[in-house]
Amino acid sequence: MFETFYYDKDQGFKSGLSLDEIRQALSGEGLLWVDMRELDDSDIDLLTSVFNLHSLSVEDLIMSNARPKIENFKDYLFLVFFIMESSGKPGGKINTSEVDFCLGRNFLITTHAGASTVFANIKERVTKQSPIMKNTSDFFLYSILDYLVDSYFPVINDFDAMVDDMSDELFREPSTETLKKIYLLKNDVMYLRRTIGPQADVMNLIARGDYPQVFASNTVYFRNIYDNLVRLNDIVGTSRDVVTGAMEAYVSVVSNRLNEIMKTLTLIATIMMPLTLIASIYGMNFKHMPELSSKFGYPLVILSMFLISVTLLIYFRRKKWI
Repeated sequence: MFETFYYDKDQGFKSGLSLDEIRQALSGEGLLWVDMRELDDSDIDLLTSVFNLHSLSVEDLIMSNARPKIENFKDYLFLVFFIMESSGKPGGKINTSEVDFCLGRNFLITTHAGASTVFANIKERVTKQSPIMKNTSDFFLYSILDYLVDSYFPVINDFDAMVDDMSDELFREPSTETLKKIYLLKNDVMYLRRTIGPQADVMNLIARGDYPQVFASNTVYFRNIYDNLVRLNDIVGTSRDVVTGAMEAYVSVVSNRLNEIMKTLTLIATIMMPLTLIASIYGMNFKHMPELSSKFGYPLVILSMFLISVTLLIYFRRKKWI
């Protein structure tokens, strides 16, 4: 299914164009936007017979692509981009969905799977006759891409906040759940790098003015998108360094905790050794032991144990073992 929007400075704004009106719009001087989702046979027929898209482009529109890309054809520019939404939790998988663009002289085709909040907002702006459709098709493409990239910032900020929370938890009270979060965040950061980096490369190609479908005067706008993507990629790169360092920090923190536990247990065992020796001696079942008949034998033994324990504690503290 698809929706159509058309703007002409003489005819004004129209939507819901018929097939004949679409053909007339393509031969006119206005701007035609066709937004498609859940492609069916009638949509494919429209793309091939009316817009004369290359069979490879149609195949890419039907089949999902793993990476952003850009291809230049005779009458249009084919572009693959991604919508990004946050899951709100580490390892919840950053939600992305593919958006394909076909940019022609006076038309723009967008295809995406299912309903999209981003495109719903753009359609609302278009319906209210926002100026974004009163310019050239490449500027309209810029407006949509700029909106998409702006929607990345809350996602990256949420991800950055999750990395900070993980870092605080790591040095406050690390547990096996902390280690799980680190691994999940590591997967997320790799996914973000694979998505944002290639999109920045695509924007760089457009900003250089290599494609005739983009006016030289408008390349500066695409350069702005490129700068934003580079900035986002830098933020993700910093988070990647933090997550990578967190793996090593977790091992160090857990090792230090284990060392402290072993140190405490060793000190307790060391203090208990002479006390156990004294108790063992007086626990022997010999009939003739001089101290057994002493009136002060028991308190003296207890006092000796106490003094030995205190002496050992003072010695350990002076050695800075505790």
